Amino acid sequence: MNKSKLHKEKPSVLKDDVAALSREKLVAAREEAVHMREDAESLREDAVDIREDSILLREKKAALREREIHAAEAIQVAIDEHIKKLQQANANLVVATMKARKLTDEVESTNTQMERAMVIAEKANLAKSVLVSTMSHELRTPLSAILGFAQLLEIGSPPPTDIQTERLHQIINAGWYLLELINGVLDDHATIESGERPLILSPVPLETTMIECLAMIESQAQKRDIHINFIPFDKTWFVNAERIRVKQVLINLLTNAIKYNREHGAVEVKCTCTQERIRISIKDSGVGLPPEKMAQLFQPFNRLGQEFGVEEGTGIGLVITKQLIELMGGSINVESTVGVGSVFSVELNRAEGSATCL
Repeated sequence: MNKSKLHKEKPSVLKDDVAALSREKLVAAREEAVHMREDAESLREDAVDIREDSILLREKKAALREREIHAAEAIQVAIDEHIKKLQQANANLVVATMKARKLTDEVESTNTQMERAMVIAEKANLAKSVLVSTMSHELRTPLSAILGFAQLLEIGSPPPTDIQTERLHQIINAGWYLLELINGVLDDHATIESGERPLILSPVPLETTMIECLAMIESQAQKRDIHINFIPFDKTWFVNAERIRVKQVLINLLTNAIKYNREHGAVEVKCTCTQERIRISIKDSGVGLPPEKMAQLFQPFNRLGQEFGVEEGTGIGLVITKQLIELMGGSINVESTVGVGSVFSVELNRAEGSATCL
């Protein structure tokens, strides 16, 4: 009985053990399956992360490639622009080289022309020197004869009448003035060639000088029936100047006032003064000058259209007058009204010791 029961109990225990073992294995298998599922889930998450990283990496590579493309394009644009600038610079350099070559040719041509002009100027200067010397000599000879005969007539027998004596004095004074001018031309020529033109300034009696000038141009005024109104002024007024130059200036201005005046016209000579200067005004009743001609008044050899008229002239009288006045420290001013006339005013420095103005 007992053995029979024992044999019956063993298979039952074995089944229980097998069942327990199966359950354990099943549990283990389940746990392993859970772990595997967790591992698979983790792998899937890792795969997702890898894919995301791969996408980001591809996007970064694409962005980097795009930047590289843009940078390459910008570099190419800069290179193209630089090449254009180099080409433009090269073209400018070629043009500049051509201009420089042309300018060099022009400079060489100008230098050649200047050398020729210098040769011509030297020849002209030599001819001028010969002409001045010859003319001065040729003028002196007949002028000396005129002065000599005038002096003989003055002291001859029978003695001249009062009117003849006055005319002889005018001839003699004009002759000596002309002789002084001729000597002055030679002196000026010598000083100009040496680069100097000094003036010897001294007190010059204005009234005496003015009367001498008026006497020399009186015959010109009478020919055209032009009345000269000389307004008297203080005899003690002196200007600081060179006497022969003052006479030259006044005779030039008075001659112009007569020459370019109307028939039966008038010339007014007036002197005024300040504490430092004396003004000599010469007013004519000529046709006057418009503003455009006033601007050309002191241009050398410009006669303002009078070269086609009957009056003789060279167009340098006023230029010389202005230069002489300025050399003596003075100034010249002109006012003109068309149809009324012109006023030429000369201002010179008063000499020390000259009487005060009233």
